[in-house]
This record gives sequence, C-alpha cells and structure tokens, in this order.
Amino acid sequence: MKKLLLAAAAAMLVASYSHADAQTVPPKREMRGVWISTHISLDWPNRNHTPAQQQEALRAILDHNKATGMNAAFLQVRSQSDALYPSELEPWSYYLTNQQGRAPSPAWDPLQFAIEETRKRGMEFHAWINPYRAVATASNQNNTAMYAPDHVSLAHPEWMLTVGTVKILNPGLPEVRDHVVKVIMDIVNRYDVDGIHFDDYFYPNGTTGDDAAYHADPRGFPDDAAGRAAWRRDNIDILIARVNDSIRAVKPWVKFGISPSGIYRSHPTDPALGSPTSAGALQHYTHMFADTRKWIQQGWVDYLAPQVYWYIGQTGSDYKLLVPWWNDNAYERHMYIGLADYKVNTAGWTDPNQINNQIAMNRAAANISGQVHFRHQFLQNDPLGYRTALKNSTYARPALLPTMAWKGTGAPAAPAGLNASAGDNNAVSLVWAPAADSADEFAKTRKYAIYRSPDREMDLENPANLLGVTDTATNAFADTGVAPGQYYYYTVTALNRLSAESARANTVSNDFEAPVVRTREVSVTLANGTASIAASDLDGGSSDNWGVESLSASRTSFSCSDIGAQKVMLSAVDKGGNSASAEGTVRVLGHVPQPSISVVPGAGDATGLPASTIALGYGPQSVQLAASDAAGSSTFTWSPAGGLSSTSGAVTSFAPTGAGSFSFTVQASSPESCFAQATATVNVIDARCGEDKVMVCNRTGSEGNPGAQVCVSPNAVPALLKKGSALGVCAG
Repeated sequence: MKKLLLAAAAAMLVASYSHADAQTVPPKREMRGVWISTHISLDWPNRNHTPAQQQEALRAILDHNKATGMNAAFLQVRSQSDALYPSELEPWSYYLTNQQGRAPSPAWDPLQFAIEETRKRGMEFHAWINPYRAVATASNQNNTAMYAPDHVSLAHPEWMLTVGTVKILNPGLPEVRDHVVKVIMDIVNRYDVDGIHFDDYFYPNGTTGDDAAYHADPRGFPDDAAGRAAWRRDNIDILIARVNDSIRAVKPWVKFGISPSGIYRSHPTDPALGSPTSAGALQHYTHMFADTRKWIQQGWVDYLAPQVYWYIGQTGSDYKLLVPWWNDNAYERHMYIGLADYKVNTAGWTDPNQINNQIAMNRAAANISGQVHFRHQFLQNDPLGYRTALKNSTYARPALLPTMAWKGTGAPAAPAGLNASAGDNNAVSLVWAPAADSADEFAKTRKYAIYRSPDREMDLENPANLLGVTDTATNAFADTGVAPGQYYYYTVTALNRLSAESARANTVSNDFEAPVVRTREVSVTLANGTASIAASDLDGGSSDNWGVESLSASRTSFSCSDIGAQKVMLSAVDKGGNSASAEGTVRVLGHVPQPSISVVPGAGDATGLPASTIALGYGPQSVQLAASDAAGSSTFTWSPAGGLSSTSGAVTSFAPTGAGSFSFTVQASSPESCFAQATATVNVIDARCGEDKVMVCNRTGSEGNPGAQVCVSPNAVPALLKKGSALGVCAG
C-alpha cells in the first residue's frame, strides 16, 4: 500500500509538470549519458571511411554530446560477438572495416581512441556490450563479408540458439558463460574503461530449442513451463553474478550496469509483483527471463538503466507510472532511465518538451539518478528542437556524476594554493596547486570541480554553486561569465574517477582592488581614567568597489598617560579579503593635576638656613610638608614612608635622625583618576659637637684666617650668625 501511495503521489506531481520545471536548477549529481550505436552503423562508424575519417566523425559525436551537456558516453563495442578493438577472442567488426575479421588499415584501436577522446572532454566512458547476440539476421550468416570463418556462429554452431531471425549464444551452456566472461574481462584487463554496460538482449521473446542445454544441466529445476522459466533466469543470474565478481576482483572501481527493457513485470495493484502497466506489454522477467530486480537487490550490478520508451500519459505503459515503480526498486544502487529520443516527433511524441518533462520527473524522484538517451543520431537531428532545449535549459548547468560509495570511499587530496587573477574580457582566471598524487586508484585526481557563490561560506551541495568541471586534471579554469561589477567567491575540489570529492581548497574572489581608507579626527574624554573608541568612529568614509566588510583600529582604549594627540591606524578589509590602512588622530581629553609641595620649618630658633634645611642640634628639628593642587584634589599619597608622620593626606612632617638629603614624592589623584606627582627635598646637616654644643663656621677672623670651626654654646649662636657665621662645618 505504501508503494502504491508513493506512485500515486508521483503521478499527481508529474501531471502538473511543464517545460519550465525542466529549466530549474538541476541536481548537482546526475547521470547524463548517450548511447552511441555501432550495430549496422546506426551512429558510427561508416565502414567505408578511412580510419582518419572515422576518428574525425567520432570526435564530432563526442563534441556534440559534450556541447549538449552530457557527462557519459555508452559506446557499443561488441554488437554481435564481434569486436571494435583488437581481440584474440573475436573478429574485427564488419561495421568498422566492411569485412569482418579484417583489421583497419592503417592500424588503430577504436576502443582506446574512444576512451581517450571521451576523457579529454571530461566524460565517463562505458563499454557497451551485447552479451548474447551473435547474428542479428540469420539470413545474413552466409555473407562472408559480414561473418568471418572464425566468428562464433561458424566456429561454434553448437553454441547457437536461434529465435526467429536472431541467433544468440545459448545462455544455458556453461562454455558460453565462460566465453562471455572471458571477452568481458579481456576488455576490463586491457582497457581503462569506466564501466561495462549490457543492453536488453538476453533470451529473445519466444525462446525455444534449448531442451538439450536444459537436460545437460537442469540443476534441480523441474521440467515444466515454470521450471524451465526459472532455469533460464538462473542461467542469466549466473552470468551476471560472475561478471560482477570478476570485475570487482580485478578493478573494483569499474562500474557494471545493465539496460533492460522498460517493464520488469506487470501487475495492476501489487507493486511487489510489478508495475501498473498493461499485461500485454513486453515484460523482461517473463518474456526475456531477466530478473533485473534480483540483480540490483543482490548488488550484482551498480546500476540499471531501464528503457522506459513510452510517453507521459501513454495508455498501458505510462511513463509517469513506470518511473515511480523503478524509483521504488533501486535498492540503494543507481537507477537511471533510458529515454526514447528516437521517438520524438512520432505518434504520441509531438510535444517538443516530452523528453525534457520526462527528465523533470526523473529529477523529482528520490532514487532516480539520471538518464541515458537513445541515441546520438536523434540528438544530432534535433527533432522539434528538443536537443536545443536540453542544451540551453535542462542541461545548461554542469552536473557531476553520482557517487557509488559501495565501490570505495576514498577521495583525492584537496587542491591548495587557489589564486584568482583578472583575465581578458572580464574573465576570472583561477589556478591552483594540483592535488597530491597517490598510488591508490580511489585517491587519484581525474578532474576538478569549480564552485562560485556571492557568499563566502558557500554550500557545496547547492547545485547552483557548481560553476564548472574541468575535462581533465588540469589545474586552471577561466570563468568567462562575469559581468563588470559582479563579484564572487570561488573554491575548488578534486574528483576521483568515481566523482568522489576532496575537501575544498581555500576561498578566493575576483575582487582585486583594495579598499580606500579615509579617517577623521576623533576626540574622547577620560572618565575614571579611561576612554575608548570604535574603529567606525575613526572612519571618515572608507569605500570599496564590492563593500567594506570589516574595520579595525590599531588601538581603541586610552588612559591618563595618553592625554593629548595620539596616532591610530585604521585598517579596512573588503569582502574579497583585500586590506588597506590609513593613519588617524585621536585627541584624548582630561585634566591632570600638577600638585605642589610647601616646606615649613617646625618650632625653633632661626638658623639662617633655607626652610627645607634642618641643622641637627640647633633650631627647628623637623619640617612640615604640605601638598596642594589647583584642581582641588583631596587624595594624596606620600613616599617613601620612612621618617614621615603620615603617608596620606595633604600634610605630613619629617623629623630626621641623621644628616643627609631626603626626597619625598606626593601623588595626587583627580576625579578622572589620572595621577601626577611632585617632589620636595629636605637637606639635613649635623651641627652637633661636644656635649650640648653647636658647631659654627666662624667667619669673623682676619683675612688670612677667614673662618674656623668653633664649638659654642647655643646661647652664642645668634650673635655669630648675625655676624655672618653659619651653622655646621666650614666648606672647603
């Protein structure tokens, strides 16, 4: 019931689709493949052309696919047990040289050439193989040009199973399975393919004539219609499982996928038994004995690409009913949808937007990972302009291929040193250091993804930010889609062969001009001894072509010691990361008190000495130090503390105990908590001599004896001082 509801919801969604839906931003990851048919030279090659002409034609096909927006090529290299490459197992294809078994002249390897040319264009290469078809038209088997003597149909007629006009390799024969696996592994071992791809040729509808194979190896399946059907499906199962195991054992990165017909089974009501399609439609489980759901459920294939070759709304086999059923049966592998480009402009396909609308439906389904177009020639012909619409809208933006985590989780190292510079005609030239190489196949870089966004922290999962993908592992890219005055951020990731991404490189922009920084003078007033500014306060109109993103100042806080004009650097950084600086002025305002100290002698007789000088033994034996400040400060601090009567307050006193020079500092604080200091020095001489006597330098003697030190009683000192004598020791 749940799956029925999902299918119904999907049908309602698709019913409202229009071409505009296909033009929305596509998913970041999407398979966009093209089948290139070589059988009867449907797309390529012309068997009458020279190798050079064939090469040029293939280049043109790949160029066209690339221009359309495709990212994968499915080239048919074995259409009927022949080879489009040198092989010791099967003959050269008739469709290459006009004679099966004849090597091209001059010699060349079309498969190797196709791989190289596909890779040059950044596309994935899948080798498309018809596993069982041997002869497409049995009546042609006697044409010696079309079938060489060593062709399997002639060398091993016992391997053939003829159904109508077709001869196939009998899937029920173990030796056939051995041969097919050997052919496939010959390709895998010798060529660097990205994938091995089977189409829908298994047992032809209406198979008969395999009784001998069944009886030789029944493997317990009953001999009735149901048993024979199960036995045939098991024959195909054995091959699919062997091919998967063989590829993974040798090159686990090579993808293995199958493109069955578009209907697995039909059932009108139960999605577990089949899709809601007409019971008369061809069902590959029933008619071709291909249990594709089992293959993907068991993980034997990396993807299925069912050929849903019906239009939206078609009676009996409606595209909008089939795609939801395949979506519900992806089993955590990839599900691509095969599109019938070849039907455009035929009955029921006259809507020029049919293919684009089918892609829109694929994109709306959670488990549909893309689509493959059948086939190239119809893209080339562009009926109803549908390919033009693909190119200009649906596939206009790039898409990475979906990842396959079950094949390996390794990823390349991140590129580094991304740099942007101006190129010609407004182009932005990006270069980076290549990601480090590795011996690990999953860590090797195959190409690079380039991202662009107006936001620095771009979301790499947003498909709108994927700008482009390099075709090869080149470390340069030019963005030519930038108009004057447009600015973006860029980053790059490395991709391995499975499109797993590395971490991102650094981010750069196409803003190459530094901002212009302008400043203005700022004044600040100290409060509690501090003041601050913001960088924007100093900004005098800085500007930038993209926009200034941040401003910073070399300093933003100031204190009492900064009163006056201070030089400050203003720096601006723009959105592109460019920076510039200019010098500005900050005027710091605030009153710094300048205290003064008065020195007043204490009580005692006059000494004739300065007020700041004390003579021990006579006169005042102390001084009073008084601080004052014009700003009216009331808080003072004195130092050093020794000898002072107090170390705080406006007044203190000093009473020395010995001679010397004593300096005292007072620090005053203002309401702004800014501090200033003043210093006073007190000189102390020792005028004591004898017991209770005073030393006086007597200057009353004769000219030859101008002075002599005398030791007198205190009572005699005033008279001597009056006559010009001085307290203390005579100098010199």
